[in-house]
Amino acid sequence: MYFDGIVEGRFVDLKSVTVDDAEFTRNIRLDPDFAKFFPPLNNTIEQQKQWIENHKNKEGDYFFVVWDKNDNRIGTISVYDIVGTCCESGRLAIKGNAFQSIEAQMLIFKFAFENLGMDTVLGYIFADNERAIKFNKQFGCILTEPEMHDNGHMMVKATYTKEAVEKATERIKKMMYR
Repeated sequence: MYFDGIVEGRFVDLKSVTVDDAEFTRNIRLDPDFAKFFPPLNNTIEQQKQWIENHKNKEGDYFFVVWDKNDNRIGTISVYDIVGTCCESGRLAIKGNAFQSIEAQMLIFKFAFENLGMDTVLGYIFADNERAIKFNKQFGCILTEPEMHDNGHMMVKATYTKEAVEKATERIKKMMYR
């Protein structure tokens, strides 16, 4: 779905993906630093443009490009699979610094809880991606033991509640926004 607005932060902004972002979104998914943690992508720029165009109307799926404050694309992040007051967040791939990555995650939670009215956000993390697990823990999630996921990989499920994220975000903001 297309969100006609900007989710603004101090270090980054989230803007709904457009066809102008096709090359960037395709390239970040093919980047070796990120590709190992995403399903394989084998498409052309034209196919990526078509996917983005079709995505604008996909119910319950918001795909954002993360922009730095100098108007450079630095990553992607999403909220999708909305069922009632629960959704999934993912597709996080950011080439920015730590503050930008943390703020992008804070902003997607803000979008999910405040704009969409969610009570719970789920995330699935590759069990061997220790860096991502550590990153997600700082937002107050509850993690499951690793399980085989339908994508054929061992995954850890992270569950975030609105209350836990709000509490964690206040702590994070005190460190980031001094």
